[in-house]
Amino acid sequence: TGPGLKIEGSYGIEMERYMETDCDAGGSKAEVSVEDSPVSPKRDSEVLQLSDDSKIVFSEWASNVSSILWVPIRALSEKLPRGSSSVTPLKQDILEGMRTVALKLEFGVHHNQIFERTIAAHFTDPFDVTTRVANKCNAGTLVLQVMLHSLVKANLIVLDAWLDLQDGFVHGKSDGRPTSTFFPLVVSPGSRAAVVFSISLEKTMSSGKDLQLQESILNIKYEIHGDRAAGAHKPVDADHSGADAERRDLVFKSAIVLQRPVLDPCLTVGFLPLPSDGLRVGKLITMQWRVERLKDLKGSEAVEQQHDEVLYEVNANSENWMIAGRKRGHVSLTEEQGSRVVISILCVPLVAGYVRPPQLGLPDVEEANVSSNPPGPHLVCVLPPLLSSSYCVPVKL
Repeated sequence: TGPGLKIEGSYGIEMERYMETDCDAGGSKAEVSVEDSPVSPKRDSEVLQLSDDSKIVFSEWASNVSSILWVPIRALSEKLPRGSSSVTPLKQDILEGMRTVALKLEFGVHHNQIFERTIAAHFTDPFDVTTRVANKCNAGTLVLQVMLHSLVKANLIVLDAWLDLQDGFVHGKSDGRPTSTFFPLVVSPGSRAAVVFSISLEKTMSSGKDLQLQESILNIKYEIHGDRAAGAHKPVDADHSGADAERRDLVFKSAIVLQRPVLDPCLTVGFLPLPSDGLRVGKLITMQWRVERLKDLKGSEAVEQQHDEVLYEVNANSENWMIAGRKRGHVSLTEEQGSRVVISILCVPLVAGYVRPPQLGLPDVEEANVSSNPPGPHLVCVLPPLLSSSYCVPVKL
C-alpha cells in the first residue's frame, strides 16, 4: 500500500469470479467459461487472509479465470472530522482524501514475473455534519439540530447517536441521545437527515485553563447497505461470531464546537431608525446605534477585563460613504444590567441607489456574545441629489 493507508486484514480479503454483465454477450460467455473451465462453478468466491509477510496467496481455482479481488483498505488520518454551522458551512477539501495504492503482482511458474501499478483512490467520510440552533429558551437551554449529509453511494443505516458535550454544557433530561427515538434511520445516497439534541448551560463553569474537553464529539453508530461495485459496502468479516460483530460496529465521530456566549449574550447592538425624510447624495446625516448590557457582571470579572469601557469601530465602504469624525473609539458602559449608550456618527452618502449602510462592530467582544436587536438593514436607498437653483434665472412671461 501507499503512504497513509492500512490494509484491514482482520476483515478478510474476498476474491470472487468476474461475471460478464453485458446483456447481449454475457450469457454465452458465462456459459462457455463454466463449461470449458476445470474450476467448479460452486467456487465463485473465497475469503482470503493476509499472510505474515503482508502477501495474499491466490487459490488454485482462480488460476485460469478472470476474478475480482476486494481488499479493505483504511485511510490513516490523525484529524477528527469537524462539523460546521449551517450559516457558514466548511468547504470539502478533495485533496485531503486522496491516496495512492501501490499494487504488486507476482505470477508465473516460479513467481518470476512481476506486474506493478499505482492506483489513485479517493476516501471520504460517510457523513458531512452541519449544525444549527433550532430553538432557544429563556432557561438557558437550546434545541441543537444536527444535519447529516450522506457522502457515499449507499444507504446509511443510523442505529444510534449520542453527543459528548464539552465543558460548560450539560444534557437536558436525556442521556445525550436525541430527543426523538426513530432509529434505525435510513439515509439514502446524497440525501440529508437530522437528529435533535436538548442541551443546557452548566451553572458553574471552569476557567479556560481548567477545561478538560474544549469541543463536543458527535458519535454516530451506523451500517452501510449498498453495492460495493458502486463505491461502498460493509466490510466482509472472516469470523462471523457475535463477539466480533459487536466489536466491529461502525462508529463515525465528528467534532462540534459550541460557543457558550451564543446562549447567554452580554451585549446587544440596536440600529436606530434613519431620518424620516430619507437619504440623499451629499446630504449630511446622523447614524445611531444603541449598545445595551443584558446582564450584570461580577466585580472581579469586570475589573479584570475592563468591561466598563467598550471599544467600537465603524466600517463603511469608502466609495459609498464619507465618515465625518472618529471611526474607532471607546464609550463608557457600566456593569449593571440595562445600562445603555448611544453611539452616533456623521456621514455623507456619495452614490445613489441601494447600498450597504455603515456597520458598527465591537472588536474586543466575541461576535457570538453580541446580539442585534433591532438588526441593521442590509441595504438602504439613497436618492440622487436635488437640482441646484444657484444658476437659475427667473423668466417673466
